[in-house]
Amino acid sequence: MNTANKPAWDYFTRNYREPKTDDPIKRWLPHPEVAKGICGVLVAYGYTQNDLQDGLQDVYLKALRAFRRIKPPADLPGMRALCRKMARDMAIDRLRKAQRRERHFVGLCEEPDEFTPLEYGAEQRDPVDAGRQLEVLAQLFREGCMPEGGVDILEGVASRCTYKEVAEAHGITDELARWRMREMCRIYRTRMAKLGMLPGMVPLRVLVSMPAAIPTLRKAA
Repeated sequence: MNTANKPAWDYFTRNYREPKTDDPIKRWLPHPEVAKGICGVLVAYGYTQNDLQDGLQDVYLKALRAFRRIKPPADLPGMRALCRKMARDMAIDRLRKAQRRERHFVGLCEEPDEFTPLEYGAEQRDPVDAGRQLEVLAQLFREGCMPEGGVDILEGVASRCTYKEVAEAHGITDELARWRMREMCRIYRTRMAKLGMLPGMVPLRVLVSMPAAIPTLRKAA
């Protein structure tokens, strides 16, 4: 299914059914209005359409962590406002990191904005959740669902290489490397959505930074 032209919150719009529970996390966090609010902030701070899915998932993960320490908002406006604030804080932090990265790597990379650092380290994630998600990713490779050379591209992303460096190392074009990465993100998100793990899931670029990730995926492929 081609999702290139669909908004990042499309899954939530199509699948949200207000649960019969008073739990505000289950009731309001997956609400499409929350997703739209998050995406609106991220776009305002420079996220592209290709970045929005990962950005949305990063905010969900940030919110779920926060709710271990603080009481979640009891209504939709409150949840939307809190998630928008988290999105803004995250986007500002991302811009600061990009500025630092540009200062450090100017002259070393032809296109500093092409650098793909792991801005949110895997050590911050719950290792149990990440382990389950790695197994889902490995299963996709076992089933032959991922593009050719997918593990090589993921290894390059995990190693903080540019798409140009990954492409040159494996004899393909930058455009093909980008397309394969986007396709893997789409396939991974689709499977995670079917498993009910989309809100709060570890983004693909972070998941492959786990020490065991690339060896596990090579065995699966």
